[in-house]
Amino acid sequence: MIIKQVVNNNVVISDNENDELVVIGKGIGFNGRVGQPIDDSRIEKTYVLQTDEQHSNFKMLLEEIPYDVIKFGIKAANYIERCANRKINKRILIPLTDHICSCLERYEKGVKFNKSLALNVSVLYRDEYKIATDIVDMLNSDFNVDVDRDEAGFITLHIVYAESDIRLEDTYTAADIINIAISTVEEHFNIKLDNSINYARFVTHLQYFAERMVKNTFEEDDLDLEINKHINLRYPNEYACAKEIGRKIEDKYGWKVENNEYTYLTIHIARLLR
Repeated sequence: MIIKQVVNNNVVISDNENDELVVIGKGIGFNGRVGQPIDDSRIEKTYVLQTDEQHSNFKMLLEEIPYDVIKFGIKAANYIERCANRKINKRILIPLTDHICSCLERYEKGVKFNKSLALNVSVLYRDEYKIATDIVDMLNSDFNVDVDRDEAGFITLHIVYAESDIRLEDTYTAADIINIAISTVEEHFNIKLDNSINYARFVTHLQYFAERMVKNTFEEDDLDLEINKHINLRYPNEYACAKEIGRKIEDKYGWKVENNEYTYLTIHIARLLR
């Protein structure tokens, strides 16, 4: 491979057929010149850039992120690829490394996130959450810090994003919709939900509900009006709670929840409270 551009001492750009290739390795760009061959023994990770947006974003990130964090991001991405049950898209490297850098910055400032996300994500994506907690442990060990394990909730979403065909921001939005629904149920009924079987079933329904919302695909109209009316009259308090969830989603994201979705939410809330 030949150097096409030197980003910094540890990152260079090369060519890969019709795509640009980011080549990462300690000292790989030191005193490098355009047209010089790349020292293969220094290569730690390569990353294909397929769009101009990826090129600019990656360059900006790598110019700002310390090399030890980049190296840990590579280590974490490799660990995820080895442990995940599903194929991991290589695109995870950029956002994951950026998140880890932000995580360390927040730790230094003493900033923490809401613990509810970790609880919900740990139920929704058990396997991915286990990998994410391992990465938090690795992070604490490698950087001699004490990052809270709740950070694993956000790393889990990066893993889910790399396994799926939706955008990272949609993964975060889906998780937020689930949080909105759970917090609304707790507030409406003045309860604190625990990690029970019924809770797991409820959040599984919410997972699919949230995915339908972000993809703008809704349940087909397979429930007639009489069934909808019967369910809503039988569980008026649960239905009121479902409507409150829909109102909050519409207020925040501008998305209208369909009638069938309200009925299914009502049924699942009723089961949850049994």
